[in-house]
Amino acid sequence: MQEAGEKEYLVSVLAKNNPGVLLRISGLFSRRCYNILSIVAAQTENTEYSRILIVVSGDDRIVRQVDKQLSKLEDIEEVHVLDKEHAVIREHLLLKVERTPENSDKLVAIADVFHANILNVSPHSMIVELTGSASTLDSFIELYTPYHIQKILRTGSMALATD
Repeated sequence: MQEAGEKEYLVSVLAKNNPGVLLRISGLFSRRCYNILSIVAAQTENTEYSRILIVVSGDDRIVRQVDKQLSKLEDIEEVHVLDKEHAVIREHLLLKVERTPENSDKLVAIADVFHANILNVSPHSMIVELTGSASTLDSFIELYTPYHIQKILRTGSMALATD
């Protein structure tokens, strides 16, 4: 739960693809007692670099400190705090739910409403995939909860600035 004056910030980090860079980033957060809400790292269009997107909770002072401290790390090329109003932000979800003959049609109907993809159907389970905003994924999970969710795999926020 966030304290008063705190909000979530999305920090985009461009880093060289060198061993230990993610460890140094997480170590910085740990030493400073900053909480990482989510972190997503992936290679960019240039194979020498990775883009790391970190969602951090705090106030303006904390996010300025995170920006400064990250910029000082070896292998970090650039750090940007993304403006959520000028970015496309998505998360990805894989969800495995218990399937029975009685609930199968309901599970498919929920997936259809959210335009989710049904990736696998077995006699006892169904695996569904959904990409969207955090609130969309939360709503989707809430609707599937009564049907006994067996496993959830969810990425953190991925984002690209629109300007």
